[in-house]
Amino acid sequence: MKTQTTVINGVGRFTINNPRKRNAMSKAMWAEMGAVFETWADDPTVRLIVLSGAGGKCFCAGNDISEFAEVKNSKADISAYNQITERAYKALKNIQKPTIALIEGFCIGGGLELALLCDLQFAASTASFGVTPAKLGLGYKLEDILLLVENVSAKVAKELLFTGRKFSADDALRWGLISHIAKPEDLASMVDAYVAEIVANAPLSVKAAKVIVQEAIKSVSVRDTQMCQDLVDACHESNDYQEGQSAFSEKRKPNFSGT
Repeated sequence: MKTQTTVINGVGRFTINNPRKRNAMSKAMWAEMGAVFETWADDPTVRLIVLSGAGGKCFCAGNDISEFAEVKNSKADISAYNQITERAYKALKNIQKPTIALIEGFCIGGGLELALLCDLQFAASTASFGVTPAKLGLGYKLEDILLLVENVSAKVAKELLFTGRKFSADDALRWGLISHIAKPEDLASMVDAYVAEIVANAPLSVKAAKVIVQEAIKSVSVRDTQMCQDLVDACHESNDYQEGQSAFSEKRKPNFSGT
């Protein structure tokens, strides 16, 4: 299996499992990712998702270029390949549940895009980051650059793209590419602590927060204010709202059901 998935105690974990090729994503792996995230989007047992790479040496090195001669051999092949990768990106970007990238080792190109599509990024202090189309003679698409400049300044994006250089976790944190760094031996426990804290919260409240933040960064002309209000109303009308008030009054931890 080139990908691994588990769902335990509300946490879906998707592991890119191709360490021999630095967890590069094949066409089949992109298809699997898209299908899994679409399924998890509608699965009430999944409250939060952690995306990681197997082996500890690489989060993801992007596309598996070694298969391009076979799977991108014609315009039709390229179109079919792009549809599969775009489905995976869309499924990850649009899922209304918190997503965390757990990053060890290299996080390059398409791998960095996957990390940036997650809500939070936790990286080992030894991780490195890069965007390398200039080293491959490739053009970087507008939507890919938009994703980059949503996370860093245009000046930083230019440096990343012009040089194709690998940068340190400290640089990535300073620029806003990632949320937190930890020593390699502390990374998993840091992520687990955040996961436990988030999963313990009311799922409808967390969903509303994620979706409304995404709307808030849009221009006013396309912002769906009614949807935002509907999400807030759904929280106030939920069983979890009543449970939260009861737990506060009774000085106990709430037991949220997501309803």
